Amino acid sequence: MLDLQDPVIRPTFVQIRPPVSAGRFWQKVGAGIGGLAVVVGLGWATAPRFSPGDGAPADIVTAPERLAGDLDLHPESGTPMPEMAAFAAAVPPSVEASMRLGKGDTVGRMLDRLGIAADDAAEVIAALAAHVRLKSLPIGQTLTVKLRPADEAGDRPVLLALSIRPEPRREFTLERDDDGDYSVEEEVFAVSSKLQRASGVVDGSVIASAEAAGVPHGPPAEMLRAFSWDVNFQHDIKLGDRFDVLIERSWTSDGQAVDDGRVLWAELTTGGGDESFSIYRFKPAGGEEYFYNDEGESVVKALLRTPLNMSRISSRFGLRHHPVLRFTRLHAGVDFAAPPGTPILAAGDGRVVEAGPNGGYGRWVKISHDGGLATGYAHMSRIAPGVRRSARVRQGQVIGFVGSTGLSTGPHLHFELHRAGRPVDPLSVARTALRARLAGKDLERFRAHVAEADRARETAPSLRATVLESDRP
Repeated sequence: MLDLQDPVIRPTFVQIRPPVSAGRFWQKVGAGIGGLAVVVGLGWATAPRFSPGDGAPADIVTAPERLAGDLDLHPESGTPMPEMAAFAAAVPPSVEASMRLGKGDTVGRMLDRLGIAADDAAEVIAALAAHVRLKSLPIGQTLTVKLRPADEAGDRPVLLALSIRPEPRREFTLERDDDGDYSVEEEVFAVSSKLQRASGVVDGSVIASAEAAGVPHGPPAEMLRAFSWDVNFQHDIKLGDRFDVLIERSWTSDGQAVDDGRVLWAELTTGGGDESFSIYRFKPAGGEEYFYNDEGESVVKALLRTPLNMSRISSRFGLRHHPVLRFTRLHAGVDFAAPPGTPILAAGDGRVVEAGPNGGYGRWVKISHDGGLATGYAHMSRIAPGVRRSARVRQGQVIGFVGSTGLSTGPHLHFELHRAGRPVDPLSVARTALRARLAGKDLERFRAHVAEADRARETAPSLRATVLESDRP
């Protein structure tokens, strides 16, 4: 932390002038005061700002470096003017600083490190607490302070102002008046939406590739959920596949992002470019807003493609030699290898008909769905709370966790699909599972919406260009 009593950061003012007549003297004093005010104002306005990295202690990090005492109001003379020097000495200097709260920091601890008297700090905290939830401020929260530093007489630093912006839309500024009382004013910023587009080649994961193109974390995760009914991200994404996304994001009038944004349209290729999938955000009359393909079909299917987010297929449906029983028989499901404890998701909406130990299946859950379908989940390490016989579950709900109970050689999920009581290949049925389709006026509105979204993505600015622009010094 910088020493606030360091003379390098304490503005001083020295003027040079021999004694003059009274009339000329006051004429010069007037001019000097005006010039001095301009210089001090410029010093505060142009003071550099610097914020230490995340987790660093909240310390003063900058101060004005312009010395108003270097101003020579009377270049024709080389002698001092004591009256002006006395006036300049009476102007208290101030320091402005930006800082961030580190781990375990509070505003009170920050004020203590700045040397603010305990009574003053308590008044500051009380004034701010009426407007800001100080205990909820995150690590890295930026605060800007203006101080009158300690002087040679031993007086402690005095907090003149403090600004804090707990959310992009609102900023609170605390100021100290001439009587030493603190007041807080709130500024609310206007918010507007902007469209931006990003595209690129998948290098590693889709989420990491989208974030490298400048997309905030939220939209790629939303995009993956929408595509997950058609795409197995563990197997279908190949070298050379591409993504393209149009997002709508809210910004304040002074250029701060309010949210991560939401996906309006996205396109993804799979199999090295062999297949392409497009989605559009749309809200039918009386329905929920979600994604539809360009034919007006909901991306949501009756069954999920896979009941695990992170897995690999270790054994498919069909005849096989059983690794424990040592003879060939029908493998009535698909095995997904995954780490122990991986959440298992209900493949579709339905009602639990079995939940508990089931011989060689170990811990087992069976769910009945519409259309004569049922799904089974075996070898669980444990069943999720609330998942019991007759309970209703929704698609994507966690119903248990991967384990190796029953006749199992290692942690995995054995997943079965029954149609009219007979086992069928879950992967083939999930691929062709029924979807809801728009019709009538909803379909007309959707087609107009698609045309509008297509025009918007052609003119939307690139997110990557925005990121590169913000990186410029």
